[in-house]
Amino acid sequence: MRSQPLPGEASRRRAEEHFKTTKKVSSETKANTPSRQAEAAKTARLRALRLAKEAADRDTANRGEAAAKAPRSEPRRRVRRPQASTPEPK
Repeated sequence: MRSQPLPGEASRRRAEEHFKTTKKVSSETKANTPSRQAEAAKTARLRALRLAKEAADRDTANRGEAAAKAPRSEPRRRVRRPQASTPEPK
């Protein structure tokens, strides 16, 4: 049983802790950069456009299904109107 850690283990532990804190700090600062914010805004806009398109496609598909299920009436026949009489030339 060891009561004291080996010198290499202690330095390794300190190095890992330092790495974790450095990584955390760098990820927090990167998240707030203007380019990151611009990329997030672009991604959000593209996602909104994609969702709108998918909703429109679903709506169009539902209309097509409803039209296919609806009973079709007979085609209407055109009725000719009597033409106005034209005076005959004399």
